[in-house]
Amino acid sequence: MAVFDTAKALRQRLDDPAAVWEFLRLFTTAWGLPSGPIAGVDQAEDRQGVRLPVALREAYACTGFLDPRGMYAEDGILAFHSADPLITETAWGIPIAVADQADPPVVIDTGSGWRPYLDRLSLACVDLALTAAIDGDTLTNACELPPEQVPSVAARFDRVPLPDLPMWIEAEDSPVRWYSRPGQLLRTHGDDWAWVWIRAQTPADLEQIYAALPAARWSR
Repeated sequence: MAVFDTAKALRQRLDDPAAVWEFLRLFTTAWGLPSGPIAGVDQAEDRQGVRLPVALREAYACTGFLDPRGMYAEDGILAFHSADPLITETAWGIPIAVADQADPPVVIDTGSGWRPYLDRLSLACVDLALTAAIDGDTLTNACELPPEQVPSVAARFDRVPLPDLPMWIEAEDSPVRWYSRPGQLLRTHGDDWAWVWIRAQTPADLEQIYAALPAARWSR
């Protein structure tokens, strides 16, 4: 498995949507995530009676963790992804009025109506890909850091170039921030006490994360 430097790889491609799709293909391969193209996209389009944005077709072509069977249209929004309903009722969508943009904005509904999430679909898919990697069942862990230890994450890891994002499970746990080092991926949420979720490519990478945060009390 090739060591993957998430922050560096995205930073090099950030300004070009086509390059971000390339990043997603590289990331899904490196972290063992399902990759596209996905079956059922045309059928989903026919079922909804809405022509899919070119950018959304590109997303389905390179990110196998998005499922077009769950697509639906409501209130002028084309919803293209939903969270596990056993965890939360959250959906991500694209406003149909701007769906023909090259890289349209994404909105999110956590149960209280649609609101802005990210201004580019490609970057929203990056966030979803990072989440899928963190949610893996191997070489993962989590801990809660007290306020005085939270800055150590930013000091010892490279910030993935995504903005602060709302926590889509519990809004009060916002913001979500992503960090990485080669072979290592971290997500934090919260500005006071903060939860840290980690994923490593190898057991050695996992041990390096533990060494970088020696005061952390890990869940397992």
